Amino acid sequence: MSKVEQLVKRSRKVAFMDVSTTSIANFLRMTKFTEISKSKNPTEYSRSYVDEDGEVTDVTGYSEEISYNFDLHVGNLVHEKLVDITDNEKTGADALVKILQVDFTKPKGSGYEARLRTYSVVPDSEGDSTDAYTYSGAFRKNSNMTIGVATMNADNTKATFTAEQEVAEYPVTFVVKNSTDDTPVEGAKITVDGVSYLTDATGIAVVLLDAETYSNITVEKTGYTTQSDVSVTVTNKAVLKEVELVEA
Repeated sequence: MSKVEQLVKRSRKVAFMDVSTTSIANFLRMTKFTEISKSKNPTEYSRSYVDEDGEVTDVTGYSEEISYNFDLHVGNLVHEKLVDITDNEKTGADALVKILQVDFTKPKGSGYEARLRTYSVVPDSEGDSTDAYTYSGAFRKNSNMTIGVATMNADNTKATFTAEQEVAEYPVTFVVKNSTDDTPVEGAKITVDGVSYLTDATGIAVVLLDAETYSNITVEKTGYTTQSDVSVTVTNKAVLKEVELVEA
């Protein structure tokens, strides 16, 4: 039996911010915001091949950004935290906030599916309205995403988060080509730390790796000379690694 379609209201996906000044998190609902809109800002790798019409494109990473706008309310601890960062022009670690995004359409155990991430607060403007004093800006990705479960208090104004897994979000796009004519090498086996991946018809394999330096990566394909000393350094962003194989 097929599922019945149901409209998801905007109020069913809610954000909470950690306003604690200690190591014990205190996630409070982000209320009185007129905008909390997310953009994934994907990083693309596009290229054209001589035997194909048009371009092909792969997504190699994301730089998530959340635009915000709120009407300032005295006594709102979330507002106070953002105003403090803005008015005092804080930078670096002092301008970081943890935001928990809870999806009330996805019950899980005794709570709901949730995603936690640290963002840099990038203020934009304030006082644009004549009716209420407003602040606007953006939260920009500053860490990996952690997936888990959020449980609520009685009136859904406070959340407690239990982490389940951290999402590795540093994709390494390997592009394997024939050294003679730059054509893609399909089915090339790339082995990183004992785990192997195969390139597709465009010679590409996308691998999610933790932030560190990897050496002695092996790239091999029957009919080509094996490369066993490929290295790549992963920091906090997507990496593109091109490898040329020489026909044996």
